Amino acid sequence: MKKNRKLRRTAVLLAAVLFFGSIGGPAAPYIESYAYTERPATVNASTLNVRSGPGTAYSIVTKLAGGASVTVIGQSSASDGALWYEIRFTGSGGETLTGYVSRSYLTFPASYSSDADFEAYLTAQGFPESYKVRLRQLHAKYPQWVFQAQHTNLDWNTAVQEESKVGHTLVSNSSMSSWKSTEDGAYDWNTSTWIGYDGASWVTASQDIVKYYMDPRNFLDETNIFQFLSHSYDASTQTADGLKTMVKGTFLEGSVTGSKTSSSSSGSGGSDPSSYGPGVTGPGAETTAEASVSSDSIISQAPTKGDTGNVSLEAPGASSPGSGSSVSSGSSQSSASQYGPGMNLGSSDSGSAAAGEGSGTVSYTDILMNAAVQSGVNPYVLAAMILQEQSNSGTGGSISGTESGYEGYYNYFNIEAYASGGMTAVQRGLWWASQSGSYGRPWNTQEKSIIGGAEYYGTNYVKVGQDTFYLKKFNVQGDNLYKHQYMTNVQGAASEAAVYAKAYSEEMRQSPLVFKIPVYNNMPDNPCSQPTLDGSPNNKLASLSVDGFTMTPTFSRDVQDYNLIVDSSVTSVTINASVLDSKASVSGTGSVALTGGANDIKISVTAENGTVRDYVIHVVRQDGGPTYSGITDSGTAAPDGAGSGSASDGVTGPGVNMGPGGETSPSTPGGSNVTIIPQ
Repeated sequence: MKKNRKLRRTAVLLAAVLFFGSIGGPAAPYIESYAYTERPATVNASTLNVRSGPGTAYSIVTKLAGGASVTVIGQSSASDGALWYEIRFTGSGGETLTGYVSRSYLTFPASYSSDADFEAYLTAQGFPESYKVRLRQLHAKYPQWVFQAQHTNLDWNTAVQEESKVGHTLVSNSSMSSWKSTEDGAYDWNTSTWIGYDGASWVTASQDIVKYYMDPRNFLDETNIFQFLSHSYDASTQTADGLKTMVKGTFLEGSVTGSKTSSSSSGSGGSDPSSYGPGVTGPGAETTAEASVSSDSIISQAPTKGDTGNVSLEAPGASSPGSGSSVSSGSSQSSASQYGPGMNLGSSDSGSAAAGEGSGTVSYTDILMNAAVQSGVNPYVLAAMILQEQSNSGTGGSISGTESGYEGYYNYFNIEAYASGGMTAVQRGLWWASQSGSYGRPWNTQEKSIIGGAEYYGTNYVKVGQDTFYLKKFNVQGDNLYKHQYMTNVQGAASEAAVYAKAYSEEMRQSPLVFKIPVYNNMPDNPCSQPTLDGSPNNKLASLSVDGFTMTPTFSRDVQDYNLIVDSSVTSVTINASVLDSKASVSGTGSVALTGGANDIKISVTAENGTVRDYVIHVVRQDGGPTYSGITDSGTAAPDGAGSGSASDGVTGPGVNMGPGGETSPSTPGGSNVTIIPQ
């Protein structure tokens, strides 16, 4: 009886809690009244784990990129009481999937009331309907923002194919397998490994991940949209205070020995280099839990298996191909082979920063603001580029001032930094910085390097129309299409934009910022999804044969259809097959019964990542055909030379070495100075 009375009292108390909770608010702080009403949301993280249940103890189903669209269909509490949302979303193959994510990493759009003027403006700009959904949400929160459609007049599929050429766009080799290309020259089927284009660290990006990062619709959120903001300097909106906010907690918050009055360089003369590239390590890659501030998240890096901690994509002092394509004139290419580390370069103006260059200290903020004035480039952009190149802590070898043979020289933007002539990428970039010539060289002080590098970028990119992070990565304007690209890392534009966005406070975001957003012809109706498959993609056979018979044509792992004629008296055949990759499985082998006439025998190879390749043997029974000979065709294909491992010696550095005018040249791969087949 006492037990029953206790239970009744408990029930009454719970009822009271629920009753008063319905009047005064939720009983627990994390319960929301709209929890089970389906609502659209976007991922507010660079990479977000989707789990099979509410909490980190559950397995990871897939990962979603920042800005991905999802629908919240429910909520549950984890064992620690934290709230997790159940979401529905579209997978990379177009299928509908569900899973759970932490509530901390979803953003719900502001309520949009129909705005006739804004709708008319979007239509007049020529934005497709698939763009308007996200733009309406942004307009609801930031009504002063201006969205301009940049009509490239390029076919979407053509543009994707061009940017997906082997060696042209890269991802970290630690990325999930569906982010990495299996095209000839990108993947070695013999060894089930990817061919490196920056040592072993960077490999060719798959067409699916290129589609995802090229599709502007995936990045129309309040952070990633900054990759479409102009890089031109505007003194009224780009201030020292904004810059200080952006670089807080990084090495750019400090000062260096300097003249306190940055010297101006002409920015003229010399050759007109086409492209160079800083490495993308994802400045500010602080990772802790489920997303951009958590240990499961990965900032500025492709997702990898399992949970990760603080991620670095490059060794100190070496650039990775996040930025990538280095284009220089023929003269500077040839001179690279004439000079080596420690040689006397014969410049009367060359010397260390200690040779009386500065008198006191000057803050990085002052240098960057001065560089903006002289170059015409947004100082926030310059800061984002430097942080991408040299990391938040400023540990890049190009700015240490202590590189052997190049003591006292600096190259903050890693201009012309690619492995060549026996020099590492860092040495090659510092050699270039040590030469007398354009852009205020030699760069024997930090100030000279930053101001000169800013003028270089302003002259060769901003002033020729590549004036956004997106166009810096994907050059889809002008006469030099798909070339003259500053970076090879497919994530480069989005990564730098995330840093850039930090400079804009909520107050600054209320100003009329102008975003130039590319639009292509024949785009798919919906934004391209991020690929999520992982594991080995190798689903090819190493051998295929039929006991006692010979197939035509002779077996080749890339040929999937074969023919075989047998006598009408043959009622079964025995199929033998082996896989190239031990992680793959094969079905359809063994003894197979034959029916009258034509028989199609399917042998399926399933790769570790779940993709399937079917081989088919078309068997025809007819009078007078071959009978069992007792001799088995080995059916083993010789290696086809699709690849032989890394294409370089492991030297890291930015840039794709390209010849005059932006065409590629056959230089030795190294760093992100990737050799690309001439286009």
